[in-house]
Amino acid sequence: MRRRLATPGPTEVPQRLLLAGARETIHHRSADMQRLMAQINAELPALFATEQDVYITTSSGTGAMEAAVVNCFSPGDEVLVVSNGYFGERFEALCGAFGVLAHPIRSPWGTSVDVDEVAAAWEAHPDVRGVLVVQSETSAGTLNDVEAVAALFRDSDVLVVVDAISGLISHRLLMDEWGLDVVLAASHKGFMLPPGLAFIALSERAWPRVEQSRNPSFYWSFQRLRKFFPLSSTSPAVSLLLGLQEALVMIGEEGLEAIQRRQALVADATAQGLRRLGFELVVEAPHRRGRVVTAAYTPEGIAPKDLLRTLSEDYAITMTGGQGVFAGKIVRLGHVGAVDALELCSVFAGLELALSRMGHEFEAGAGVGAVVDVAAEHEVMSR
Repeated sequence: MRRRLATPGPTEVPQRLLLAGARETIHHRSADMQRLMAQINAELPALFATEQDVYITTSSGTGAMEAAVVNCFSPGDEVLVVSNGYFGERFEALCGAFGVLAHPIRSPWGTSVDVDEVAAAWEAHPDVRGVLVVQSETSAGTLNDVEAVAALFRDSDVLVVVDAISGLISHRLLMDEWGLDVVLAASHKGFMLPPGLAFIALSERAWPRVEQSRNPSFYWSFQRLRKFFPLSSTSPAVSLLLGLQEALVMIGEEGLEAIQRRQALVADATAQGLRRLGFELVVEAPHRRGRVVTAAYTPEGIAPKDLLRTLSEDYAITMTGGQGVFAGKIVRLGHVGAVDALELCSVFAGLELALSRMGHEFEAGAGVGAVVDVAAEHEVMSR
């Protein structure tokens, strides 16, 4: 039975990218690598909407988050951290690990940050050197208004650091236009690749702060990344870079705006399908709900852990449960990357089979039908 990943990352990797990554390995200091990186480096900035270089590290997204804290701030610096989920809390933890004083702006999991609260926090802590915010908080399926947050600090010396690890490509993000200073991303979300690559883009005004940072760094050093650019400062993940080269071609073929429309379609279809099957969404408002993953409470009598196990063992579908305060309380259906309406139909068919096996009563085909209805509506609207 074919295994399907319906998670917020890692995503399904298209066969085309798997084959690209399986090509013969090239040496990381060769002319072949120089040509490979020249193509990659020419394409990456457009996805961030920046004129700046985008640096690639061999790490998870958390590595990029740590690198941003280490390179941009010093022990004793104060920062604001938007914390409305697991990864906002990770930013807090990383600040604590490196002596950076984080002032959290807490919003309940499943809600988006109120920009007025960010402004109030800045007024209460006028000496902050940065604000750290997660664009797409996958632990709860929420979306923060990064553009509005960044606008608060446009004419200040406060660095705006954005975790766009899951949000980039799926959601609109304009680094230069919005005044973002550090934007982080990773390979196993919108890039449709396995985990292992992280991406870091820095504004011109971020570099003086990097040069002033008193936190020690070597592997994570932004200055080393700039020194060795366009090649890597260490031995890179060559197979993943070969896959990335092809992923950028695929993204270019579909077009960024078309990808975002598709992601909006599958997110809307997922929400409608889950509702018809008796789930309750964690985030009801569409403009607050991310396009990467939909979080939902299971129908009465259906335990999340039992549903996840049935999906995995009987139908080879991997979905994820809740994290942190949502652990054991919700399920999360991921739909990032190469997912389209047809693939989503197969996931919902498996979900319906699992729910039926577990004794849940519903109209057969309700979930799949929702996907078909939403896809048809989007098709009509796009004509």
